[in-house]
Amino acid sequence: MSNHRNNDCNTVCNTVCNKDWKKIAHANGLAIPDAALEPIARTLDALAADFRPLARALPPETEPAIAFHAALHAASEDAE
Repeated sequence: MSNHRNNDCNTVCNTVCNKDWKKIAHANGLAIPDAALEPIARTLDALAADFRPLARALPPETEPAIAFHAALHAASEDAE
């Protein structure tokens, strides 16, 4: 792999894997004070770290849940 390609891969991984939760919150217009956002960001980082290896272990034929609608899920459980 060329050095240029390796740098591109690192850039993609940093963009996808290393989220700046504070910037994401502010960009989405969430008015969360920095003091409150700090523990939320740490928790999200920990969850991402825990789930990343699990996601990598999924076989390619596994279909991801594109969306989860809690209300629909609860309604289907109530019907049972």
